[in-house]
Amino acid sequence: MRIVLVNWARIWDGASYGGGVNQYCQALAIELLRNGHEVISLFGGTTFVRDHATGKVGKCHVRRHDDWLTEFHGAGGVKVFEVVNSPVMAPSIVQYEDPMGEVSAPELEEQVAKLFAALKPDVVHWNNIEGFSVGCIAAARRVCAAKHVFSLHNYHTICPQVYLMQGHRQTCYDFDNGHNCAKCIEVKSRDSERERHMLAYDKSKGVDPHAVDHARHAWLGAIGTIKRSVWGLVEYRRAKAHQERIKRELHAPGVLVDFQEVSSVSKAMPPKGGDKGDQRGKTPHLMAELNPWKPPAPDAPELRPLTNSIEPPTPIAPSTKAPNEYAKRRAAMVGMLSSCDRVLAVSDFVRRKFVSMGVDERVIRTMPIGSRINRVIALKPDLVFPPPMPEAGVAWPKQRPLRLHFMGYNNYYKGLHVVADALEMMGPEHLRQIDLSIVALEGHRIEWMFRRLEPRLARLTFRGEYNYHDIPWMLGGKDLTLVPSVWWDNAPQTVFESMACGVPVLGADIGGIPDFVRHRHNGLLFTANSRESLKKTIIEAIEDPHMVWGLREHVRPPKSIEEHAIEIARVYQGGEVEAYEPPSTLVECRVRGGPAVRAGSAASSGSRAS
Repeated sequence: MRIVLVNWARIWDGASYGGGVNQYCQALAIELLRNGHEVISLFGGTTFVRDHATGKVGKCHVRRHDDWLTEFHGAGGVKVFEVVNSPVMAPSIVQYEDPMGEVSAPELEEQVAKLFAALKPDVVHWNNIEGFSVGCIAAARRVCAAKHVFSLHNYHTICPQVYLMQGHRQTCYDFDNGHNCAKCIEVKSRDSERERHMLAYDKSKGVDPHAVDHARHAWLGAIGTIKRSVWGLVEYRRAKAHQERIKRELHAPGVLVDFQEVSSVSKAMPPKGGDKGDQRGKTPHLMAELNPWKPPAPDAPELRPLTNSIEPPTPIAPSTKAPNEYAKRRAAMVGMLSSCDRVLAVSDFVRRKFVSMGVDERVIRTMPIGSRINRVIALKPDLVFPPPMPEAGVAWPKQRPLRLHFMGYNNYYKGLHVVADALEMMGPEHLRQIDLSIVALEGHRIEWMFRRLEPRLARLTFRGEYNYHDIPWMLGGKDLTLVPSVWWDNAPQTVFESMACGVPVLGADIGGIPDFVRHRHNGLLFTANSRESLKKTIIEAIEDPHMVWGLREHVRPPKSIEEHAIEIARVYQGGEVEAYEPPSTLVECRVRGGPAVRAGSAASSGSRAS
């Protein structure tokens, strides 16, 4: 089969740019190639090149990159195409101010239609529609007979800022016919983002766009009429005077005092700090001393516990407002998903959520994605080993510390701040029983919160960025992996990676996490965004180390990417998706090129999965 994998990020960047979805596209492309399929990658929405004749963004067009993975698969590598100067920007947060642009973008759709007419694929697998539009799928259907499969890795189709969290802080149950979307978040300017991308591209090619502009103006002045030349000279003198005035102001801070105007001396002149207040020198520190920080109210959105209920806790009356562009965007996206041959939800929660939003339940199925982590572990299985078994008959304060681990990206939604808050609520008798390791990209922004805890912990290890192949040695010998998400996390890869290494998950009872983690069976669950619940669950783990050790007996490796590639190929060919059930019995994890490895108990085997 000829299969097109669509995403917004460059496929070779993997998780470093595009997150877990792009990592999945990478792994799936490799397995599809291995299984004899022709694979094509299409992405767009991030590269913008100026037309130097006008200085503005150029026309939307498709470009082909060198084939990817040719060293691995010879002439049959992945063919790579990119939409340059797409009118729909990616990631979606920079497109937020123009919701209807993701519904209809004729210039983009014309280029996509031409590409699909030339490629004539058998299957188009949409892993994201960021950087593209609803009309792109309709355009593709008009020019080729391909099956269209859409994987719901996130909520972008029904939420233009992806997370279904109003103001980034509270679960969104009511979008009020799009009117709550319009005031949900502070949006980025698409024009400024495009200019930033164009400048970055210019610089990467050694081009100074300002030099080009100056040369163009000089050329126009040279060939212009006398009238134009005179006008140009006047403008030049005005600009020069303006620059000289700016230079004088730069060298003279403050405002010139006019002693002839008494009010200029006596009137109040507050600093221009805006909402941030006066930021000069040590003023912010002094203000923090004079106005001590007050904890938010218990019912503040950022502290409110989250539930996994599809419906809001209290009924919400239907909106009486006319649908705006955000509502029309959502309706178009739901219609697009319902028109696909198959929609794949990465967890059963995601399936139920999208059905509740109007997606036709006849086309949507639950299919968890596979992971390449099993293959990574097979390269060095001795890196995966259990921690020391708790001593029988020994009271918990005399047991070794509980080894907790967090890995991933530090942003609000991943909930690392909730861990810091929960630990601060614990007494010294429990903190000294915790050996905490944190490996988090952008973790330096929150590191200070954990450094203040460090003297009270048994040990703290804090590092930043890591590579995918580091996961087995990071998880070797750990008791629990923390997954404290504060949004309806679709199906976090961290859960699969932890289980592949035989480590139970201590996770938030939210989104797709409880699809794979069963409380007190193969992991522990706590109420999402509840510091109190997380604190109690950690204390429970500290005081009952034998219970924690017993969880390892039921941890099973995730579906391998090899298995997933085979089952998704059946979907491409029109086959039905098998009903999903979380693993609860002993399974085998197969890795291409190696033997099947049985996932036994941690006590009997040093390696949990290969």
